[in-house]
Amino acid sequence: MRKLLSILLVLFTLISTAQTGLDLTSPLPEDPAVSKGVLENGMTYYVRANSNPKNRADLFLVVRAGSIDEDNDQQGLAHFAEHMAFNGTKNFPKNELISYLESIGMEFGPEINAYTSFDETVYMIKVPLDSTEYMDKGLMVLYDWASQITDSDEEINKERGVIHEEWRGGRGASERMMKEWLPVFLHNSRYAERLPIGKIDIIDNFEPEVLRRYRADWYRPDLQAVIVVGDFDQQAMTNKVKELFSQIPAPENAREKKYYDIPGHKETFVKVVTDKEAQYPIAQVFYKHPLVVNKTIGDYRESIKASIFNGIINNRLQELTQKENPPFVFASSSYDELFGPTSVYASVAVAQNGKIDTGIKAVLVENERVKKYGFTATEFGRQKTAMLASIEKAYNERDKQKSINYANEYKRNFLMTQEPFPGIENEFNYYKQLLPSITLEEVNALANKWIIDENRVVIVTAPEIEGVEVPSEEAISALLDEVETIAVEPYQDNVVDKPLIEGELPGSSIVETKQLDDVDAVEWKLQNGATVVVKSTDFKDDEILFSAYSLGGNSLYGQADDISADLASTIVAMSGIGDFDQIALDKLLAGKVFNISPYIGELTEGFKGSSSKKDIEMLFKMLYLYFTDLRVDETAYGSYMSRMAAVLENKKASPEAAFRDTFKVVANNYHPRRRTMEVDYLKEADPKRIYEIAKERFADASDYKFFFVGNIDLDQFKPLVERYIGSIPTSNKNEHWKDLQVSAPEGVVEKTVYRGQEEKSIHYTVFHGDFDYSRKNRIVIDALGKVLSTRLLEVIREDKSSVYSIGARPSVDKWPEPKYEIMIYYGTAPEKVSELQQAVFDEIKKISTDGPTDDDLVKAKEKLHREREVNLRENGYWLSVLSSGYMYKDGDFSNFDEFDELVNEIDVATVKQAAQEYFDFNSYFSVTLKPAKAE
Repeated sequence: MRKLLSILLVLFTLISTAQTGLDLTSPLPEDPAVSKGVLENGMTYYVRANSNPKNRADLFLVVRAGSIDEDNDQQGLAHFAEHMAFNGTKNFPKNELISYLESIGMEFGPEINAYTSFDETVYMIKVPLDSTEYMDKGLMVLYDWASQITDSDEEINKERGVIHEEWRGGRGASERMMKEWLPVFLHNSRYAERLPIGKIDIIDNFEPEVLRRYRADWYRPDLQAVIVVGDFDQQAMTNKVKELFSQIPAPENAREKKYYDIPGHKETFVKVVTDKEAQYPIAQVFYKHPLVVNKTIGDYRESIKASIFNGIINNRLQELTQKENPPFVFASSSYDELFGPTSVYASVAVAQNGKIDTGIKAVLVENERVKKYGFTATEFGRQKTAMLASIEKAYNERDKQKSINYANEYKRNFLMTQEPFPGIENEFNYYKQLLPSITLEEVNALANKWIIDENRVVIVTAPEIEGVEVPSEEAISALLDEVETIAVEPYQDNVVDKPLIEGELPGSSIVETKQLDDVDAVEWKLQNGATVVVKSTDFKDDEILFSAYSLGGNSLYGQADDISADLASTIVAMSGIGDFDQIALDKLLAGKVFNISPYIGELTEGFKGSSSKKDIEMLFKMLYLYFTDLRVDETAYGSYMSRMAAVLENKKASPEAAFRDTFKVVANNYHPRRRTMEVDYLKEADPKRIYEIAKERFADASDYKFFFVGNIDLDQFKPLVERYIGSIPTSNKNEHWKDLQVSAPEGVVEKTVYRGQEEKSIHYTVFHGDFDYSRKNRIVIDALGKVLSTRLLEVIREDKSSVYSIGARPSVDKWPEPKYEIMIYYGTAPEKVSELQQAVFDEIKKISTDGPTDDDLVKAKEKLHREREVNLRENGYWLSVLSSGYMYKDGDFSNFDEFDELVNEIDVATVKQAAQEYFDFNSYFSVTLKPAKAE
């Protein structure tokens, strides 16, 4: 028998190889474009030259240790150790590391960051490359993080407060319920006892030597990887990395690194948890499986099969949400890695209150349907097409991939999943050869492999609402048995077999061409009155971005139409187009790489979208049909209203939701057109009016301006513009928005929301007023926000240790009246709110009186320069430049190149004057969340 099986196995391998031209037993290669190696001290390195973004490098230090490695007296200290990396190293004492990186234009958060998980701790920075010093110091930062973090008693004690506030910010209904169900899900596993945030008693009271012990055990080169990807000479950088990091000594008598399992179990575990502050029920069914590390081409083929399965099952669940009375608000099923040595097939349903059993049953029935009947050939074919289109787009963009994406890929290779990185050229080749060899029967067989009775866990979390029943654990167990006996019918794949547009379109010619030399774009005026602006770029090889706008928006409608106008674009986007409902449309468009979404705002309406080069005509077709044959589908309308009611029904139970709603109405001075959505307001919606409003807003080509940015061949693009945009009807209405007279409250308004049982507060303060709208003033107020954010981080977070996150965020509007706002936000302990508000005001007054320090001003200006440097190579930035240039300046870009000059002109006096002008202590409002018992 063994001999026969061996012969069959050899035959299967030969057949598979013949079908694909690939040896499935061959190991997956590593991308030759990457320099990877292991130093004598055990440290792994990955180095890759990549020019997107230009003049930048992404630097990672990856430590293969996290909270799972903590001793009992160290719970929370893996995360604490990560924080300490920013509070003093040998070459960057105290807070000098962040100060230095900000001085060269990098911003804490987006470009300087780190995280801690169960199995890893990862540090990430970006550095500019216009000076070799910047790169050398960036590498020194990684070197210090790997081996020379100070961990001084003083800085440890200061950081306790910051981490305490991070812990406090995570408290709430979800966290409370997770603490109850996680030990069930991770049955008998160390992972259940090692949440990265840790135990607050340990964080507040541990002796510094305990943290230093953790670092000594686990911060060592054999558990670390340095990843450097950027716009540099690869060989020279590899040599530099090897020379520098080889200097870190290998540990002597290193502590054994243990890898912990998540034990299996024969029985099914069920846990039902409720909380008064939960907003909606969530049911999760997990089927746990051992992690499979992909090492061979055959393994890669298995991962493609899993992706096919995941795609089709989620398409089916998405269809169910589009029913008039959907069984759940949202649902998904997929097979993927979890954490540790475990993968899961997880089926999740966000249910309606009182209908948890309906939601979970619907998801499980779909699993049973696949187990009994499998997927259909047509579903299978569509999913293959979609996946091949997706990998083809990635292949087309192979020379424009961002450095951060490569760095994250190599990080995953170093960590537990050991994700392979064969390179997109190989991956595209594998897809082209392996996809045709994968059979429907193979994919269908995965259902019985993944969806099994062993290692099954069901978790239900739900609100506690008087009179609303939550199923018991016994009832859930009974439901699992019931589903397996239900008579399930095969899935019917109904497809509409007709073209999206039938017949020829009349089109209209371009009658006027205008070169926009200041932004290297072209404007076309069409015979039907439409204005089209196109900018061809080489930033991405297979990307075209699109937007369009017209003036008017929902401001043109009265209070009676408020909800209908607000929901119109959402309902239209869910209704399909022309003769196709959304389900049929999704099937027709499978494999097309594009998207388009209509919107109706307060002052404008329009579209946003993107496309691959190959599928740009499909985007044009959809755009044309939105103007000429849009739908408001009754079934889609009923589905949306049902699901939205479920989401809103218990929204006020969440303290954070109550805080956000209060902030919105206070910010808009309780104007009736800026209400927060509630269940009762949904009754004001009228599908007939939604259709009428949508038809009015998405009409008249002469009232719209259309913008396209990307890899565009103008000669090939022009006929598409003339055929599709040129065929949009014209009525020459030339509409304009109306001023709804919405304004911020006058004087000083301070509002407190008393909700929730946790000892936590959130606080927003907003200064506001009239604004002299100009490019210079917009740049200055942005610089002021950066200066203040730096000060608040240094004083409120680092010196006072009273917040985890804090900042100042300016925003300006030109319409309907030029206004500005500067919002200051933070979370803290309830008893500290007033003290910190005064401390924030004191910092503002210092800037108003003395201006910013020279260092803070340099940091702010450098950040502005660096942001623009990157933005100039982004299609999305240029799309915004073009649309806002037409909206606010009638297409005048004559001062576009003045940005750097305007930034350079900002001095201490400029920021001081701006602070005096924009921070009026007689004109602000604040909203604070405090626990209910504080009232």
